Order: sequence, then C-alpha cells, then structure tokens
Amino acid sequence: MRIEETNCVRSDLYSSKAGPLRVTFVGIMPTLFAHCQHCMEVMHATGMTPYSEQLEGYPEDIKKQYFQLSEIAQKLKAEFEGRVVLDPVDSASPQGVWLSIRHRILKTPCVLIQGKKFFSKLPSYDELRAEILEVLERSGHLASTQAFR
Repeated sequence: MRIEETNCVRSDLYSSKAGPLRVTFVGIMPTLFAHCQHCMEVMHATGMTPYSEQLEGYPEDIKKQYFQLSEIAQKLKAEFEGRVVLDPVDSASPQGVWLSIRHRILKTPCVLIQGKKFFSKLPSYDELRAEILEVLERSGHLASTQAFR
C-alpha cells in the first residue's frame, strides 16, 4: 500500500473521497478500565452514561478536557453521521509521541484535521465545526452531504 508523504498514513484512510474526514485529538487521555465492549455498547444504547471513579484521580483540568472532548465527539457523531470520525490519541502513547514530533506539537491538547494541525488548543465545537465544513467544502464533499444546520 502506498504511503503519502504529507500524512504518513495509508492514503485510502485519509482520502476524503474514500472515507470519512478524520479529526485527530492529541492530548492527555485518562486511562480507564471499563466493562467489556459489548456491555458498554448496551449501556450506551440504553442512554446510560457510565461514569468511572477512576477519573477522580486525575487533575481537574484533565477531567474537564476529557468531558469537553466527549461532548464534541457526541456532537460530531450526531451532526455529521459518519462523515467525520474523531480519533483521540494519548500524547504519551507511541502514536502520540510520533504525532507530536511530526507536527511540532509542543503543548497539548492539539487538533489535527486530515493530518494537518489546525488548533493548538481544544477548540469550541463551533470553531471545530467551521473548520470541518471548510475542509469538506474544499474537498467537494459538502455538496454531497445533507444540509447542515
């Protein structure tokens, strides 16, 4: 499979024609142990939002960022219906270290859209939405999507 020089990922994953727009969030991700994936899907399908006491051990700013990112992810999923995928990456993971070096991320959180750095902070949903719509419009996919609010 061919590797693109600009994104250093498989081209079929990052081509706007081949799949969803990828929004990558690089930051500190709390490590949480949870129920098995099947049980979590059942809990989410019923509208339950599982809360973990494990979060209590993290500093307030990390918890706040975690909940803000969760809210942004839910809004992205609801509004863009699979045309946009949020990819959270822990900055301490091997992938996070690689992205930090590659994109010269000196401070987290940071947001990449299609492999390009757009924000050096966690943006509001409206700021992120505006950039996503602009990228979709430039790629020619805004016309093929349903009307956005």
